[in-house]
Order: sequence, then C-alpha cells, then structure tokens
Amino acid sequence: MPGSGAKQQRYIGQMVVDLVKPYEVRRAPGKDKVMRDVLVFRFRPAPGTTPAWTEDDCLPDAPKTGVEITEPGQAAGLPAPIALPQQTGAKAKKTEQHGTAETVADIPAGQRKVLRREGELVTAFVAHLSAAGHETHSFQITIKGEPGALTPDLYDATDHVLYEAKGQTTRANVRMAIGQLADYRRHIPNKEGLRVAVLLPKEPTADVQELLAEEGVSLVYQTDDGFAGWPLA
Repeated sequence: MPGSGAKQQRYIGQMVVDLVKPYEVRRAPGKDKVMRDVLVFRFRPAPGTTPAWTEDDCLPDAPKTGVEITEPGQAAGLPAPIALPQQTGAKAKKTEQHGTAETVADIPAGQRKVLRREGELVTAFVAHLSAAGHETHSFQITIKGEPGALTPDLYDATDHVLYEAKGQTTRANVRMAIGQLADYRRHIPNKEGLRVAVLLPKEPTADVQELLAEEGVSLVYQTDDGFAGWPLA
C-alpha cells in the first residue's frame, strides 16, 4: 500500500528453483549497512515459458574489484551463509501470463550427487584442519565491471593455502580446478608466498598428478585415514 514502505514487485512469469544448486551464499549489506550473509536463490524459467524481464532485471556489474572474508565452502554448496554484493570492498512492461498448472523438471541427479560430495569433502577437510589448530575461511571476490562474485572453496589462513575442491577426480574436473585457482589467486590479499592446492575425494591417475605438479598446484585427497598430501610439502 502507498506509504507503507513496501517495495513494489513485478510479475515476469513462472519460475522454478534450480534443483541442482537451489541457492548460493553471498555477502551483502543489510538495511543498517552492516555486511551479512544472505541466501541468493537461483530461479530458472519454467519449461515452455518466456519471462518478461528487461535489462533492469539483470544483476548489476560490480563498481570496483574487492575481496571480503566469508565462511569456507560456499562454492561447494555447503549449508553455510550466502549473499549478493551491491558493491565491492576489501575486508578479512506488460507481464506475460501463463496458464501452466504444473511443470516437470529433468533433474541431473548425478550432478547433484557430485555437488553434495564436494560439500561433504570440504566439510570433512575443514574439520581436519580445525582439529590441527588451523584457522580457515574463504573469500567473496567481486570484479569491477562484472556481475556476481567468485567464491573459492577454502582458504587455510594458518598455512596461507587456497584450496579448490572437486567431487570427482576426472581430468576435466582437475583442469577446471587449476583454472579456477589461477583466477582466484590473482585477487587474494597478501599474495606473496600463497600456495594453491586441489582437494579431491580420492587419488587421481598418475598423469593427472604429474599435471598438477608441473602447474605448481599441490594435491590433497581423502583416504580412509584422513587426507593424503597434507600437510603440504
């Protein structure tokens, strides 16, 4: 109602929550301007529909590049805090009506299992590091001129190591992790002496291990007794 202070909403069409990755955790300022964790839900157009969105509905580009400390494992889909940055700071028409009564989503269950496995892997490794007295967190990195944010899986502040976890040990996953680490490390505060490592659920093939070694990326993988490759050499 007028004068109530409520924000006006506009219907743009029927949406469904992304069943593979329903939400992300980001950092964003509240009404009191204090940064906090918020959930950013990921919606997709319902099958057979076309949303009536405009350019104003797109996530705005970040005004500057910056880094903020967050909880570990946000990129891995852990049930931890998530939010949408309005700006970056360095810190530790007609609506389209649809009469569809129901929709059927084709859910890639395998991908969901991999994401869950990745989250569980990060959780177990954080517990392992904490038991050893290590301080861990992660970062939310916003890039000037780009929407959204980069969220590395885990940073070991005690050893100054940035980890990227993958739920599978395939070459494709490891290659992706190498590229992600190369991008993340450019924006991490105090880059001097920073090491990077890939965290995997089991030992990869010998050639993949050679690839990591040649790229200067350490390898840590889970075993029945803990984590092989940790502490890093």
